[in-house]
Amino acid sequence: MQGNTLLIKTHIIGNDQLIADNKDMIQKERLLQTFLTLLKINSYYPNEEEIMQVLRSKLKRVGMKLAEDESRNLLGTWAGTGNLVETEPVLLCAHVDTVRPTIGMEPIVRNGRVWSDGSSVLGADDKAAVAAIVEAIESIADQAVDHPPVEVLFTVGEDVGHIGSKAFDVAPVQSKLAFIPDSGGPVGQIILASPWCQSLKVKFHGRAAHAGIEPENGQNALLMAARAIASLPWGRIDDQSTANIGTVTGGEASNIVAPEAEMILQIRSLSQQKHIRYIDDVLQACTRAAADLGGSMEHEVLFQISGFAFDPSDPIVQRATSAIESTGREPSCTVSCGGSDANELNAKGLKTLVLSVGYEDIHSNQEAMPLDELNALTAVCAGLIFQK
Repeated sequence: MQGNTLLIKTHIIGNDQLIADNKDMIQKERLLQTFLTLLKINSYYPNEEEIMQVLRSKLKRVGMKLAEDESRNLLGTWAGTGNLVETEPVLLCAHVDTVRPTIGMEPIVRNGRVWSDGSSVLGADDKAAVAAIVEAIESIADQAVDHPPVEVLFTVGEDVGHIGSKAFDVAPVQSKLAFIPDSGGPVGQIILASPWCQSLKVKFHGRAAHAGIEPENGQNALLMAARAIASLPWGRIDDQSTANIGTVTGGEASNIVAPEAEMILQIRSLSQQKHIRYIDDVLQACTRAAADLGGSMEHEVLFQISGFAFDPSDPIVQRATSAIESTGREPSCTVSCGGSDANELNAKGLKTLVLSVGYEDIHSNQEAMPLDELNALTAVCAGLIFQK
């Protein structure tokens, strides 16, 4: 690092030349200011328009063609130049929304980190990635070096259920590979797998009766739920799978046998086969519990995502590895039981890999983003554009 710039060493596709060790420089101060500008904008779904305006201005400046779909996702296309004009494009993606509203939050720069002021989360998930992608594009444009075609996708509503990516049509995308920085851990981590996940609402139907005068004429739906819960393992089921009961509600009063009960649960697994089996186990247990107590059960799928898994030898992983190594970082591979827009894009046939961002204490009022990690993430994003 020198002053307010960050050197990037990136191999040009097709030969071993490095693009201008001393020319291709990220403007760290501009990167920081972009990040701070984005953080100050409340973009809790569906309030992403103001942040999209900032991105449109920056991307139009470098000559990127922009298109917005009905769900307000923003897709940018940047034509390749020079000897790299015919190179395969790559897509970089991040979501612009955050958890919980950040209205009035003033980010604080202190001790090499950007912190929340304590009034809300910071929003580095995923605004650090948004800023990094934009700065990578801007810095390449400013150096006027030949570059491959690039696509960028900024989605909405990821944190509340992958709303934007679920609705996004991948047909216009020319890239065969996509990368999404949207995970915890130091910059350099590659997320090889993400889970299949399903949230269910299970309703038990019993029969009301006076609890003191004729309880034997009732069918207690809460007891059905309790019996089903007690018959199953919860928490970490195995090294690939988790199950959780989120809420249980029901009943009318202490002197009435509860005629209805409802529970909301979620099953996750890095194995699709296990995921299917555990869901079937839950539904069978609920059906048995209801029948044993004279009632019935029905269920509704509230949310579901498809998982993905990549082998370390896969070309998309190798490209990420090379990009990380080009910045001087040591790549490492892991898996995550969290979901992201990558689950949706992979399910649509667009090969998509998740990378770590480097944020700390995410989704808390103590959230912070180390500037070294922000700079490194930007260098990785630039590297992804040029690597094979």
